[in-house]
Amino acid sequence: MMSLFIDERLSRHLNKSAIDPVALAQVIADLEAYCREPIRAIAARYWGSPKAPADESPASLTAFYQTSDRYLYESTYTEGYADHRRMARLVVKAAQRWRLAPVLDFGGGGGGMTLALAGRGIACEYADIPGKLTDFVRWRLSQRGFNVPIHDATQALPSARYRAALAIDVLEHVPDLVEALCRLKAALQPGGWLIGTHSFTDGDPLHLPGSRQYGDLRTFDHLMQSAGFQYRGRLKPDLISEQAYRWAHRPVAWAVRLSPKLKGGGNLLVYERG
Repeated sequence: MMSLFIDERLSRHLNKSAIDPVALAQVIADLEAYCREPIRAIAARYWGSPKAPADESPASLTAFYQTSDRYLYESTYTEGYADHRRMARLVVKAAQRWRLAPVLDFGGGGGGMTLALAGRGIACEYADIPGKLTDFVRWRLSQRGFNVPIHDATQALPSARYRAALAIDVLEHVPDLVEALCRLKAALQPGGWLIGTHSFTDGDPLHLPGSRQYGDLRTFDHLMQSAGFQYRGRLKPDLISEQAYRWAHRPVAWAVRLSPKLKGGGNLLVYERG
């Protein structure tokens, strides 16, 4: 199936991960409809585009995210990963179980998490750097009839508004991490949750060197505590769902729980605002 619409390089990349064919087909359809061109042309532009700005100043980073085609494409096709679909289901289940609405999808990329929440009737809002990506997300939301507020992630957010904020693979891209955490804390209600996955590695040129120290979970946890957050646990599926995923890579989550151990590796870590 993939070979019909994705070039060889991306096929090799996607084959390293379990794919949800239905989700991937929807992502491809959205990209083709919005860009008005076949996915091969969109992929070719992706592979030929710069991977990072010339320097890592906040102004250069902001300009890069506003104008680049890379994240329009990359942050959207990853919605076709089984892992992403599983995370989206966990977030939805958590919002339902613990009554977390409204939810802010901070640095929400292609809007996959926002769409998953809105599709289940959960009040949510989206925030990212204005530009090509947010224009695409606005189009995706309007196509489905969702009236979701969109915010500039570089500016102050509504104060004490949200029961939860998502930061899925976001904080490693932020130039001033302490300032971003302060803004997220201010946007959360007391007791609100910051839910995220964090990859402070050197595998991506946009994972900023100044934050790589937080790849050590103890260092990251100390940062979060200093910013006024307390660790609550990892969002995990119920044990039956977890076994189904391990055996068959089926992105299911019939129920959600909090596992208390602090552990990275793509886990959805939950920190509570004090």
